[in-house]
Amino acid sequence: MVHGAVLLLLASSTFCTCYSTSMLHSTAAPAIVPRESALPHLLPPSHLLPPSHLLSSRRQLCLISLAALGLCPPVGAVESTKITGRVQMDIAIGSSEPQPLVIGLYGDEAPESTKLFSGLCSNSVPGAPELGYRGSVAQRVERGKQMVLGRLPAGSGQTVERKLDTTGYVRSELVNRADEFLNTDANTLSHDRAGLVSMRRGGGEFEFVLTSGPNPGLDQSRIVIGEVLSGMDVVVAMDAVPVRKPSKENELGALVAAIGAYDESRYAAVAKAGGDPRSRIDLTYRPLLKIKIIACSVAGQR
Repeated sequence: MVHGAVLLLLASSTFCTCYSTSMLHSTAAPAIVPRESALPHLLPPSHLLPPSHLLSSRRQLCLISLAALGLCPPVGAVESTKITGRVQMDIAIGSSEPQPLVIGLYGDEAPESTKLFSGLCSNSVPGAPELGYRGSVAQRVERGKQMVLGRLPAGSGQTVERKLDTTGYVRSELVNRADEFLNTDANTLSHDRAGLVSMRRGGGEFEFVLTSGPNPGLDQSRIVIGEVLSGMDVVVAMDAVPVRKPSKENELGALVAAIGAYDESRYAAVAKAGGDPRSRIDLTYRPLLKIKIIACSVAGQR
């Protein structure tokens, strides 16, 4: 066993130039690589190698040999996305004590989105220090899919603009402050597992999504900006919070839907026309226990 490992290590160091040295974090200059035919006795045993048609380069042979020794990831392994920054949120569910959730940010993959996210975590958004996630609550939890957090408290995410029209009347318009922070961030990262953090693609929204399971349907509208580094137990706890289900999933609603007499859009239209204030807010999947961000900061600034 030891003899075979030595052979693999010799083959790796012989057939790799900068690859093996970089894998082992060596600063030595790469040696000249001899032709393979000159060193047949240093090749790993054939039964330890994949079929020859898969060995398309010396680098692959190097990686396979090093992987066999546990010195590098196997060929084809996906490298994790680089973490460029960290934030911590202390999240309370109901009356429970706040628990820490640490998020690593992909600054190279979504520079503007992560910059805004960090600013909202530390109340350091340029020109708007009053904007921040501290005190915000989760407004949607879809079990096994996603949870939406970060709607800014006390209406701070909106402002009222008043203009004088041509008739002399003052017109008021509600403006979304997030529209000031549009961006062109784009990457191909998918919402393929639990614990990913994403924001609206193109900006224009402060809320962020935390996945509680694979949800690739979000890829078109949202961009992945980070991942949970620690605190997945908090994610699991939030995912288990009871929520307000869609009307057709309630006992009476399910019966009405079963006989074909239920029409959600018609109900919403009637409620809106009648001035029902609940029709303006989507209460579907609203958590029945408050999920609140008690504290939020960038790592090192706490």
